Formats: sequence, structure tokens, C-alpha cells
Amino acid sequence: MTNKGLRIMIADPQHFERLQLERSLNFHGYYAIGVAASLKEMLMLLEYDDRGFDFVLINAQLVKHSRFNLTSYCVENNFLRKAFIYGVAKYQLTRMRAKTKKRVTLSSAQRPDTYEIGRLLYNMDSETQSLGLI
Repeated sequence: MTNKGLRIMIADPQHFERLQLERSLNFHGYYAIGVAASLKEMLMLLEYDDRGFDFVLINAQLVKHSRFNLTSYCVENNFLRKAFIYGVAKYQLTRMRAKTKKRVTLSSAQRPDTYEIGRLLYNMDSETQSLGLI
């Protein structure tokens, strides 16, 4: 069952990539999606109110030229339930995965495909139902 109440955000510097990800989410029945084109926009949206986001798709390129530790931020942020960080360099995956716990999924894919997004959303919906959040 699709939980239409999930708050979802796409954070990617490329407009075309954001559109493709949004279409994939729409395909799976999710239409209320926030978008951010920069790290600054993403941080503002995540800290905007006390509800936060249930699921955030983040392109690792957002922090490519900064010293911001995206993985630690996602693990420690109470306004972020789950994050999927894609575009992570393969040589960084092992080191970064050790720090992620279950809140963050890392991928070297340049963009998650529709199947991957569906799998992530199915897991999110299943977890939401088992916790009685809907």
C-alpha cells in the first residue's frame, strides 16, 4: 500500500536528473515531492519545520566541493528518517557504509532506476506500517 503521507525530497544539482527521479516516484504513486538544487536548499528544507522528511534522495555531487559530511549529517539528523545517497565514488563506499546504520543507503549508481526506487519505497512503506505510523 502506498503511503501518500510520506514526505519525500530529491536533492540533485541537475534539473534533468531531478525530473527523472520525480517521474520514477510518480510511477510508484508518490506525488508530493520537494526538490532541492543545492546543499543550501536541501539544508533549509530539512530544517524548515519540526516534521522533517521521511525519505530523501541525495546526489553525492551536492557536497563534492565542500567539507560537509553528508553521511554523518543524515545519520544524526532527527528530521530525516531515511536517506538514499547516490553517485558515491566506489572507493568511498566501504568506508562510508560502516558509519551509516540503517538510516542511510549508499550507492555508486549515478541515478537510481525506477526499480531501485520502488524497492526503497516498498521497504519504507512496510516499515511505516509495522511501526503504526499510518
